[in-house]
Amino acid sequence: MGQQHKNLDEDKATNHRKKRILLVDDDADTTAVIKMGLSRHGFEVEALVDSKSALHNFKPGLYDLLLLDVLMKGLDGFELYNKMRKIDKNIRVCFTSASNTFYGKYKNQYPEIQKECFIQKPFTIKKLANTIDSILGN
Repeated sequence: MGQQHKNLDEDKATNHRKKRILLVDDDADTTAVIKMGLSRHGFEVEALVDSKSALHNFKPGLYDLLLLDVLMKGLDGFELYNKMRKIDKNIRVCFTSASNTFYGKYKNQYPEIQKECFIQKPFTIKKLANTIDSILGN
């Protein structure tokens, strides 16, 4: 009986763990605003402005979601995702872009990615948080 109670407590702790997001966008102001906003919505956010540094420091199983800008210096968001996916094949991703056509352009190349994971800028933090909650099953 005691072990059963302990397992329930561990399950609750796991279910209530803050979801970890790795945010990579080469615009420092955008990154700071998104990080602050998502943190207020209960996410734990690591934000980086350098895609190569993000790849170098990426660890499998550490993040629940990647939030990647498409157009970045160095590695673009798709290149970064492809390299990170080789490290962690289960990682989930959402791409952001100011372009309203990038989903149509890349949907056949990335069939595992749902349409709602292609997020057009500008967006509200509330809409972004709701999208992430939906994707992660919160």
